[in-house]
Amino acid sequence: MKNLLKTLPEFYFLVLGIFWITGDYFSDGQINYFALLITWLIFLQVFYKNKVLGLIYGNLLALFSVYMLQSLSLAYIEFGEGSFQSLNMTIGGVGLFGIGLVMAILMIYNYVTAQTRFNENELTITY
Repeated sequence: MKNLLKTLPEFYFLVLGIFWITGDYFSDGQINYFALLITWLIFLQVFYKNKVLGLIYGNLLALFSVYMLQSLSLAYIEFGEGSFQSLNMTIGGVGLFGIGLVMAILMIYNYVTAQTRFNENELTITY
């Protein structure tokens, strides 16, 4: 159970990537290779647990979530603060990207506090 909670951010972004891929495929009929690449990299991160890549992915996903939350607030002002469509977009976007920001921060925390065990064969050459 503890390992499942440590990989919760990766699974959240993995599910988002799968929805992104299937949504693009069913709406346009084309495969979004960029979404496929991002989803594949996060899928590999679930198994390999590379600390440096985990920190990089967490920071990039946090920056993207902050950017999208800011973009969402500007779109809310542009649409008009009283319309039903802007309210629905704001509630859905804040839920999606707000949870994404929390998961990215949790991902960064998990990899900062992770204890790494270095295998001598991987990092050093002995003669």
